[in-house]
Amino acid sequence: MTKWDEAKVLVTGGTRGIGYAVAGLIIESGGQAAIVGTDQGRATLAAHRLDGGQGRAHGIGARIDGTEASAARLVNDAVRAMGGLTAVVNAAGGATVGHALETPWSTWQHDWNVKFWGYFAVIRAAVAHLPAGLGVVVNVLGITGKDPNPRLAAATTINGALRGLTKILADDLAPRRIRVLAVNPGATDTDLLRLMAEGYAALQNISREQALAGLKASGPLGRLPTARDIAQAVVFLLSEEARMITGTSIDIDGGSHRGPA
Repeated sequence: MTKWDEAKVLVTGGTRGIGYAVAGLIIESGGQAAIVGTDQGRATLAAHRLDGGQGRAHGIGARIDGTEASAARLVNDAVRAMGGLTAVVNAAGGATVGHALETPWSTWQHDWNVKFWGYFAVIRAAVAHLPAGLGVVVNVLGITGKDPNPRLAAATTINGALRGLTKILADDLAPRRIRVLAVNPGATDTDLLRLMAEGYAALQNISREQALAGLKASGPLGRLPTARDIAQAVVFLLSEEARMITGTSIDIDGGSHRGPA
């Protein structure tokens, strides 16, 4: 990553949750962020809230659907808005609650199109614009890619596949000294957690409040990470201080990962 006042970062899923927090920290650090959301109005509003009209946050309405055409359009829009591109943070998509054989096929396809194919398509479109020696890609995955969760079947398999893709791309782009990394949040105190609580409540035949309380009590440190906790790690990975970190993933889950460190 170049100096923060020269940073130009594309953030998918940037209108809420972790993506919004990442974009906010980039702006606070002095960089520019192209904030991608499915609705142009929400993307514009998020950009205005983050920089108050200073011109360092740019809202881009685009649907992450895993197609090359849509990815190319949103990357080109981001490059035009910021005058270039130095990094990509993929934070779109959620985590559908459901077992493998019970989750509708259409949901499986949608989730793979948004997160796996969506991330990959954006990276493929962005690589030509990333500067050699400075470019960075950070993929926001999830701890289920390491700890398979049968109640989050789609997210588990998608995040596992993206861990492999992250390593492959890090190797492929190493000759250009473009770094590719991932972060693995666990349950995080965001709006998405409340949506997941509704899914868990339906599976367990309990109330949404009970499910949410159970999720919030799951962290060994006694609290769940916030979106800003995740964003601080992402922004560190984008920085020059992390210049020797690539091809790996970092867990930010309050200690919930149960396998070897």
